[in-house]
Amino acid sequence: MKDWNPHYKTLDHWRGFAALWVMIFHGFATLYDKPLNSLTGLVRSIAAPGWLGVHIFFVISGYCIGANVYKLISKNGTSWDFLKNRLWRLMPTYWLAFVLTIIIGLLSSPFNKTNLLDAFPSSLQSWVGNLFLIQPYLNVPFYLVVYWSLAVELGFYAITFSLLLIRNKINKNLAFILAIGLGFISVFIPDDPRLGLFKYYGEFLLGALVFIAVMKNFQDEIHSRNTSLLLIVFFGGVGQYMNIFYAQENQMLFSASFAMLIYFAYGLDSYLSSLKFIGWLKIAGIMSYSLYLLHVPLEGRIINLGLRYIST
Repeated sequence: MKDWNPHYKTLDHWRGFAALWVMIFHGFATLYDKPLNSLTGLVRSIAAPGWLGVHIFFVISGYCIGANVYKLISKNGTSWDFLKNRLWRLMPTYWLAFVLTIIIGLLSSPFNKTNLLDAFPSSLQSWVGNLFLIQPYLNVPFYLVVYWSLAVELGFYAITFSLLLIRNKINKNLAFILAIGLGFISVFIPDDPRLGLFKYYGEFLLGALVFIAVMKNFQDEIHSRNTSLLLIVFFGGVGQYMNIFYAQENQMLFSASFAMLIYFAYGLDSYLSSLKFIGWLKIAGIMSYSLYLLHVPLEGRIINLGLRYIST
């Protein structure tokens, strides 16, 4: 569709919100069981569910990958083009942040009175796992806690690459059925780090369904649009059912609610993106990947200083 641009401007604002929410969640890491004054306690109550910001990222990623695949197909690109593009966006920034985190650890070691070797991954296996974001499959710890979501994101790329291969080489309807089927199965997958890419795939799919709904709405294909929206509601309902009756913890209802929010907000995208008083969120969103990667080592040192020199 030559007259349609799938770019969703205010997703940058949502990225900024999600990144800042995760940051303040980690910022209160040592204070969730401490008595605080009323104002700080209010901020802490806002920060407490900040881990949900990661699930906002998953849905946004699904929309963006949908848009990326759409552009790729319109230019007759291959599944390998998709994989190269996504890896180029993810890995170099991650490697730079990984090196900076090690440097921060080295510089702070004398002040923390720790061994310099503690700033490095503990083994060759740990180096390999953290460099290539395959920690769960090598059974090594994440060098930083936030790296777990990057390993999941990389898994999303691998699944999308596989579905694109099936679409291009076998049948596009089969690829779509497999995508929806895997999203349904993801709700029932246990909480195992090695299965993280499958467990959270349903949330990623929700974002892709938003993209399809927006596209079909533009094409005036109301039936296809409604089917996509009903699937979002269905996945959210199944996820909540598993939470209530089987204690199978997942965030599908939250992610489905956010997916529906950004679908209905799409009609206001141009207006919302023009509002100057939320422009700072867009700036934070553009920087969100770097903020997400580096906020833990920086916040950790600030919190450490506070615990040493500020009486509680």
